[in-house]
Order: sequence, then structure tokens, then C-alpha cells
Amino acid sequence: MVRFSSLKPYKQVWTQSVFWLAYFLFEWLNTGAYLDNFQQSLCFITINLPLLIIAGYWHLVVTVRHFLLTNRMLEFSLSLVVGLLVFGVLRRYINYTWFYPIYHPNALEKPFLYWPKILAETMQLHLVVVLFVAVDLVRHALRQQQLSETYRREKVSAEYRLLQSQVQPHFLFNTLNNLISVSMHQPGQMPNLLHQLGGLLSYQLHESHRDTVPVSKEIAYLKDYISLEQIRYGERLDLQANFNYLINSDQIMIPPMLLLPFVENAFKHGAAQTEGPCWIQMHLSLNGNRLVFSVENSVPEGSPAPFTSGLGLSNLKKRLEILFPGSYELVTMPEEGQFLAVLKFDI
Repeated sequence: MVRFSSLKPYKQVWTQSVFWLAYFLFEWLNTGAYLDNFQQSLCFITINLPLLIIAGYWHLVVTVRHFLLTNRMLEFSLSLVVGLLVFGVLRRYINYTWFYPIYHPNALEKPFLYWPKILAETMQLHLVVVLFVAVDLVRHALRQQQLSETYRREKVSAEYRLLQSQVQPHFLFNTLNNLISVSMHQPGQMPNLLHQLGGLLSYQLHESHRDTVPVSKEIAYLKDYISLEQIRYGERLDLQANFNYLINSDQIMIPPMLLLPFVENAFKHGAAQTEGPCWIQMHLSLNGNRLVFSVENSVPEGSPAPFTSGLGLSNLKKRLEILFPGSYELVTMPEEGQFLAVLKFDI
């Protein structure tokens, strides 16, 4: 629970001052208009307001904050009863001593300890006190809700940043495996491969920390990654990437590196697991305001479904839940000899 002490003191003083000023004006003008005597009304509210303020802060700070909100119910009950009795008697004393002799001398015929009148005075005073405490509790509840929402967003943001940061070492691990393979079988391709790898790492360094990037940059990144992978597999890989429809779309923004796990998966569980010819088909399109990315690839017979495990894909699903809670579609269709994955989300 957010403690009252965490609220900014000057804001409390401001809102509480406004409350007492509003009450003073309302009671003075309303009672003065009813009695057709604004001087009498002003005298009454002036001599009673200090006691109202003291009673209000007693019940707010001690009865409610110190006892009720800390679940000290015995102390809360005692403070409430004592406050009702003490402030009721004090109000009776103030009116009996200073107000009644001037404006209601007939009221002095009753004794000071006239309990029906003390009870009435107690109720009148504490109706205002209850309103004051209720206003402050509502303000506190709204502030607590705002802070809780802020903490929730910060937590989600931190979790997303962690997931986003995990993409980079995961990608680097997969790429280093490719480098090892190429260096052993095609050492002449290493300079070109390292040059392309530098471009990919530059993208990760400068773009991956952003919330969104133009889809054209993401497509360029995917094409560079695909080119790097194709060096490893050569002519035995038949790859078709249909990105041309959105290749120049700088106005469409998407989270960076969100599509990469699909591409990585197609190579890792398809081409990398196959000795002979293999194929991959990728298609990126826009349907209204919904982006659709599909990746289909060949897989060796008997291979497990690619989306059943793996850090990259587990990471992807968590990122999707944070970015598009309940508003994305991730469909996987494993079939004999091939695998299809489709992602749809609103841009």
C-alpha cells in the first residue's frame, strides 16, 4: 500500500485548504441566506471552524491513517469514541459560552451538560469531519491507483527491455555457429560474411533499443540476415522472400527485431537440419492496419515442431503478450515435410 507520507505535502495542504475555504464560504452564505442574517452566520462559522479543523485532522491523521489503515482496530475504536465525545462537548462549550449569549439567550435555559443537545452538536460537527476525511481518502485512493499503474508499466517496460536485450546474444550465438561452419567449408566467403555481420550488429546497436522502427528498416535487416545465411547453404537452398510490397514503407512502424525469430527458426529447423535440397518461403503483407508475416519452410521427416521450444521463440511469445495483449495472432501449422508459421498484429 502506498503510504500517505509518500504523497507530496504541498499538494495535501493545497487540497485541504481548498476544502476548508469552500466549507467556510458555503456554511456562511447558505446559513446567512436561510436566517437572513449574514453577521450571525459569520460569527457562528468563525468560532466553530477552528474546532472543526482540529477534529478533522485528529480523525484523519490519528483515527484513520494511524490506526484504521494499519489495522489497529482496538485503537481505532477508542480514538473514534473519544473523538466523538471530546469534540462534541467542546463544540457545546464554544456555542454555550460565546454564541448563545449573543444570538440565542433562550438556549441558556438548558444546562451545559444537556446530552440531547450535545449529541446534536456532535453529529453536526462530525458530518463535516466525515466529509473531510472521505475527500482525503478518495484523493489518496486515486493517487495510489496512479502509482500502482505507474509501477505496473515500469515493471512491464523493464521486462520487455530484458526480453529485447536477450534477442541480441541469441542472434549472435546463432550467427557465430554459422561463421564456424562457413570458415570450415567456405573460408573464401568469410570477408563478405563478416562485412554483412557488421551491418547487422550496427542495426542492433542503433535501432534495437527503440520502441518502433520503420518496417523498411526491419525488412532491410531481414534481407541482410537472409543473405548471410544463404552464403552458408548455397544453391541447395531455394529461398523466396516477398517483401517488395512494403520495402519502401517508412510510415509503417513496428517493434524492432520482432520478425527475426521466424526467419531464424526457418533456417535452424529447416535448412540446417537437411543435408540435401531445402526451401523457405517468406511473405510480408499489409491487410488494412494488420501486418501479416508468414514463413514456410521444409523440415526433415520426424523433426519436432519448431515452436515447441527454444529461447528465441519463447522470448517472442512473451514480447507479443506485452506488445499486443490479446490482439495478435500466432498460428503454427506443422505438416509432413514442412512447417508454416503466421504472425498477425495491428500496426
